[in-house]
Amino acid sequence: MPAQIWEVVGGGDKGGILVREGQSLKSTECEGRLSTGALIEEVDLVGERLCYKRLTGSGPEDGWVSLTIKGKEIVTKTDKKPEKPPATEPGVKSDKVMTMIKERCDRELAKPPYEWKMIDMNLVMTNHDKKGKGCIYGMEFPWNEATLEEFGPEWLTKAFHTVGSMDKDNRVTKIILERKIKVTTGNNGGKFLFEVRYAKPDPDLHTKLFAKVPFPLSAHTKNDRLSSSVNKQPAELYEINAYRYLEATLPMKTPRFYFGDICNETSNWILITERIDFHDFEGNNFGKPTGEHPPPLPAYEIEGPYDKCIDSGNLRGDHMEYYLLMTRVGAKMAGLAKSGQMGSQELLSKSFRSHPDIKNPAVWGMNPQAASGQPIKQQDNIVNMSIDMMSDWAKQVFPPYVTSDAFKKKFKKTMNTMNAYVAEINYWMHMNEDYVALGHMNLNVDNAYFWRTPEGKLDCGVFDWGGMGTSSYGNKLWWFYYCADYEVLDKGMGKLCETFCEDYKASGGPQLDAKELEMMVIIAGLNQMPGLMAAVPQIIKMCPKKNWPEIKDRYDPRIALNVDDKSTLRTYLHCMNNIVRIIEEKSGAEVLESFVQDIYVGRMKQTAKTDAMINGA
Repeated sequence: MPAQIWEVVGGGDKGGILVREGQSLKSTECEGRLSTGALIEEVDLVGERLCYKRLTGSGPEDGWVSLTIKGKEIVTKTDKKPEKPPATEPGVKSDKVMTMIKERCDRELAKPPYEWKMIDMNLVMTNHDKKGKGCIYGMEFPWNEATLEEFGPEWLTKAFHTVGSMDKDNRVTKIILERKIKVTTGNNGGKFLFEVRYAKPDPDLHTKLFAKVPFPLSAHTKNDRLSSSVNKQPAELYEINAYRYLEATLPMKTPRFYFGDICNETSNWILITERIDFHDFEGNNFGKPTGEHPPPLPAYEIEGPYDKCIDSGNLRGDHMEYYLLMTRVGAKMAGLAKSGQMGSQELLSKSFRSHPDIKNPAVWGMNPQAASGQPIKQQDNIVNMSIDMMSDWAKQVFPPYVTSDAFKKKFKKTMNTMNAYVAEINYWMHMNEDYVALGHMNLNVDNAYFWRTPEGKLDCGVFDWGGMGTSSYGNKLWWFYYCADYEVLDKGMGKLCETFCEDYKASGGPQLDAKELEMMVIIAGLNQMPGLMAAVPQIIKMCPKKNWPEIKDRYDPRIALNVDDKSTLRTYLHCMNNIVRIIEEKSGAEVLESFVQDIYVGRMKQTAKTDAMINGA
């Protein structure tokens, strides 16, 4: 819910009302009075005491006031809104700030990269609630809202000074946690908002900040925490590295970095950046779209934040416009990195996720004598489980043809073929290094922020750099597009791949074959399906089978809304749908067979795997 606004109606004869630093009536009085007529935003309400942030008027920026004095109301709830000044171009930094960022990046790049030591689930479960020193800046740090409040302004001052985000003669004097707005987009970490006050107010310092932290190891997020801290490790280190190393050279706007660190001994981490001034944190439509785009915002107002897999009814323009823009942004970064303008390849390979040595095929797990994926019995189990789901108890959210024997046969053959060649496909996507470059691993609409120029042109900035690394863009681009509506994939895939190739080359990269790139993207989509099939038990846990007979379509709130503040269930169902349609409607099975005949047999000079290798004896 949006924060409640109050108006000061008392104190007219005294120049305003009294403000105290704390909730107690005996706490220290703030200097000056809060002016009559001021609009204030509720931060907390405890009985007759209101903690506020000032929006208009004069007096203390924040503090505690009483609701009444001697039975007379001195503040009252109001529907009034402070007049919002015209938005300015997002991400414009002063020369001073640009210099600070450049100097910090240069200092960080001069240090040897931290070599992460792999951890296991036992370490996470044992140490997740313990303090530990960060592997980058060597100081203990908070890892959630409660510990940030505990560490306090003194710690935040030291953190900003250590990074070089704030002048040494300034300090943080107060931290105000955002109690009303909860950030729920994304599935790899917790997020929260807070404000700070500085001893010396400075237009070059943001007062509204954003923090990204690990999920707590609690019932609803335990699996997510273990997945991010163990299975995807050290994605958070790569994200922090993206800011501390590359903020000065990134070819797109990104939120300003203030502090970030991760502890190898506890698995805890924190990232603090400026807060993006989104138009409406609670504006997403999770229901059936009307068929019309929401109206455009005034110039430079930032749309969203958008969430995964609900483009229709939320994006404020043609969907292809958004995906083409993200494609161009990704291509520009890839081209600059490929041409050496983002740092040396040695530094990039040590500081971000990388791939095995392409000159040593043996390390890629290829197997000409058997399936290179999971054991065939295990493969059969998850394929049959997913077919049961799609053609029986959840068939209402999939295309009608999923119940046909012909599709079931095609689906099983496609998935088993994918499993048989999974390592060989991964090698193919990387063996021509022209297709391999540094970049964002998951650039979709919930990892970008959009605005329009006064001329109406769409522009964007990028955040959420988790898992940043050097790998094939044939695979990466699928993860740019996987949450799009199928119509974008069906009608726009060719144009998206052509656009990537054009902008990649224009930014310093080599010329790519757009058709082969598109082939890679489609097969990368097929390769997502095994993980989705294995997630069927998790889908049942989030929406039990007993509920499904009542569900009529994918807009039912039980599967359309975020579950436990995460988009996991909606994303699983949306992506399964997209991949099913790629197999049946976009000739995905035939594209995979083309890999076998044209690439594996024709280019790699191998013998096609037998039916027994693919499907079992």
